[in-house]
Amino acid sequence: MDEVELRGGFVNVVVRQGDAVLRKPGERAGFVHDLLRLLAGWGGAPRFLGVDADGRERLGFVDGYVAWERPWKPTVTSTDALHSVGRLVREFHDLTAGTALAGDQEVVCHNDLSPKNTVYTDDGTRAIAFIDWDIAAPGARIHDIAFICWQYADLVSLDRAVPHWKALLAGYGPVDLTALVPTVLWWQSRAADGIDAQAAAGDQAMRHLRDLDIPNDIRRTRTWVEAHADELQEAATAQS
Repeated sequence: MDEVELRGGFVNVVVRQGDAVLRKPGERAGFVHDLLRLLAGWGGAPRFLGVDADGRERLGFVDGYVAWERPWKPTVTSTDALHSVGRLVREFHDLTAGTALAGDQEVVCHNDLSPKNTVYTDDGTRAIAFIDWDIAAPGARIHDIAFICWQYADLVSLDRAVPHWKALLAGYGPVDLTALVPTVLWWQSRAADGIDAQAAAGDQAMRHLRDLDIPNDIRRTRTWVEAHADELQEAATAQS
C-alpha cells in the first residue's frame, strides 16, 4: 500500500499507509507504547499497532483537522474548542493517575500539547485527540495545564488571554492552580533555552526552529506573561 507523507512535522517524518501512521520511534518509545496501550480504550490518543519491518512504529490514524500551521481555523480558539482541550487533558490525566506509569508522580503528562499536536473535528470546533506522545513522562498536572495555557491561548492581550485561559481551565475542572503562571514562565524559558542549546549542539530540527527565530518569539511571549503575571494568576485562581 502506498505511503503518503503527512505534513506538519518539524522533528520526525510521518507517513500514512491506509489506516495506519508510520514514524520513527522516539528515544522513550517503550514508555510511550505502554502509555498508548493503557489509553487504548480512550478515543483521545492514537492506538499503538506495533512496529513494522523497518523499525517504524505503527499507530492508528485519527482523522480530522490538525492545526499544524498558522493561520489556524478561527474556531480553534473558540470557547467550545478550548473547553474541549481542557476536558481531554483532564481525561487522560485521570486515566493515568495512580498507575505504574505515573510512578510517584500525580499523572503522566504529555509535555508537548499544542494545536499542532491536536486532532480536531473537521470544522475545528472540538478537540478529539492528541498526537505525538514522544516526550510523555510522569509529572504534575500543573505541567500540562500550564503548557496548554501557553500554547492554545493568544498571549497578546488580556482581552484575549483571560477568556482563553478561563475556557481551558473550565474544561479541565477543579485543580490547584497556585503555581500556574510560574510554571508557564518555566516552560517558556526551558523551551527557548533548550532550542538554542540543541541547535548549537548540531540538532538539525532545532537549527531549523532557531533559524525561524522561534526561541526569540518564545522569549517575547514570556516577557508579556511576566508583565501581566498578577492579572493572569488572579483570573486563573478566580476560575478555580
